[in-house]
Amino acid sequence: MDRLSSLLQHFKIKTNVFSHGTLCGEHAFEIQAGMGHIHIIKKAPLEIILKENQIVEVAESSIVFFPRPTEHSFRSIKPEGADMVCAKVSIGSGLQNPLILGMPEVLVIPTSKLTGFEEIFNLLYQEAFGDRCGRQHAIDHLMDYLTVRMYRFLIQENLIPTSAIAGMADSKISKAIEAMHSQPGQSWNLDQLAQEAGMSRARFADHFKEKVGVAPIAYLTELRINLAMRKLQEGRPIKNLHRELGYASASSFTRVFHQKNGLTPKEWLVNSCLSTS
Repeated sequence: MDRLSSLLQHFKIKTNVFSHGTLCGEHAFEIQAGMGHIHIIKKAPLEIILKENQIVEVAESSIVFFPRPTEHSFRSIKPEGADMVCAKVSIGSGLQNPLILGMPEVLVIPTSKLTGFEEIFNLLYQEAFGDRCGRQHAIDHLMDYLTVRMYRFLIQENLIPTSAIAGMADSKISKAIEAMHSQPGQSWNLDQLAQEAGMSRARFADHFKEKVGVAPIAYLTELRINLAMRKLQEGRPIKNLHRELGYASASSFTRVFHQKNGLTPKEWLVNSCLSTS
């Protein structure tokens, strides 16, 4: 399994296209817990207005990606407005995870840089601005695919410094990251991970932190706790999770979970259910 697929098997990308058309004037987008946004700007220019009136200009056709819930508005600049397709996006069911770790608040990628995306954009626009049966399902699946392709592009071009994406873009670090993603329940230690990367223990530890922004074992711990939260949401029994995630006992798993979240797994699950009800 490759470095991105090994992560996507744990943290799914799911989009829902909710708007398409021409923006004239200014529009604010609603924030929903656990949901980011991905906008495909077919015809620019426009301005993105962030908190404290920070403005980001979009001068050409682009993907505008908000990986986390972020307050933002769009404002068209020309009288004819700006054409776009807008979707909500859930990256790993809204949980913190490596697909979000180190990502900027907003990412703007001109479509002119996205070689090989032309057919995807054409299909997306045909469905969005057409009136065919099954349109919503088709356009949502196309946006899912487009988002995965975007992540592949970010990894291939190494565009997000000090992030999990940067780690996956590194020829050596990515081998250790893929090993952790594929087998998060294995009793990994620093020597074993360094061996996966084909590096010395000290060099691996330094290089990993430089690229990803956290130490290797800290990354593994975050991965395991995020996986635990996802499994709890899926209804998996708490008592069995420690074995799946590489902890010697339920008490050691609960201790680490509490250190990261300030709640026990049971308390976190209750809060999670209350917040989504």
